[in-house]
Formats: sequence, C-alpha cells, structure tokens
Amino acid sequence: MRYLLAALLLVAGCGISPTGVQDGGEPASGFQPSMRLYFVSGQRLKAVTRPMAWPSLKETLNLLVDGPSEPERRLGLGTQLTDWIGGVGSVTADDAKVRITVETPQTAAVPVPAPRETFPAQRDRLLWLGQLTCTAAAALAARSNIDADAVTVVVRRGRESFGSFRCSEFPRAAE
Repeated sequence: MRYLLAALLLVAGCGISPTGVQDGGEPASGFQPSMRLYFVSGQRLKAVTRPMAWPSLKETLNLLVDGPSEPERRLGLGTQLTDWIGGVGSVTADDAKVRITVETPQTAAVPVPAPRETFPAQRDRLLWLGQLTCTAAAALAARSNIDADAVTVVVRRGRESFGSFRCSEFPRAAE
C-alpha cells in the first residue's frame, strides 16, 4: 500500500501542471572569434575589429591590403599600403616573430627611407609599416595567446629590409 501511495504522488506531479513548448530566446553566445586590422586615421593607426573566424596570417594581411570597408571609410579610415606595396608575397611565423615579404607596387613609389634612421621623426610617413606590423602582431598574438607587443615583425620588399618592429613603435589612436 505504501508503494501505491508513493506512485500516486509521483504521478500527480506535486502540483505542477503541464505546459506547451516555451521559447528560451537566443542561444548563449560565448567567445566570438574576430580579427584586428590596423588602418590610418589622421597620422595614427586605428584598430578595427571584424567578427570572423581567424584566417591565416597571409589571408589576414591580404584583407588589410584590400583596405577599409565602406563603413570604415565613412569613419575616416584609410590606408597607406597601396602606395608602398603591390601585395603580400610570403608570411612566416614562429612563437613571437612574423616575417613578411611584400611585393613591389606596379607604380613604384619614391624610395623608402631607412626606418631606423628616421624614427621617431618620420613615423607618421611610415604608417604602412605600422599597418603591417600591428595587424600581423595582433593576428599572431590572438592565435598564440600572447601580448601583441611581444611580437616582432620583420618586413622585406625585394632586397630591401625595413627592419624589425613592434606595434608599440607606431603612433596609435585611442581604442
């Protein structure tokens, strides 16, 4: 008899009446992969975040070379890359170093001054190097879970080596 009473209580559901299917709203969202590209705003670099899964380092730099999107241009962002490079040749990376070889543009720009000789006086004229450096450093740092300023970026164009840089060497706009 005791078992019958316990079974009846279980079947009764303790006063909870049945309902239909309830909408629980949007699914929970956690970490969304994104990438940072650095464009020029005035005489400084400005980071933009684009929500997308992490492409390879070369694909990331190719997106940078494509320039700012129309909404980003409306915000006043531009690029200096098209004056100095014709595209991204090769990209290699290890723990905290990225090596980028860029192609010479079809319309050859004026000779590039040696960056180490001109820093800090002409940093603003070399923002294209900063665009490459900061974008590559941010991409590697995101994949490796390290600080972007710990990443060193070496840029070459043909036989010219522009040196080894960290993103912190370039003027950046507040984020």
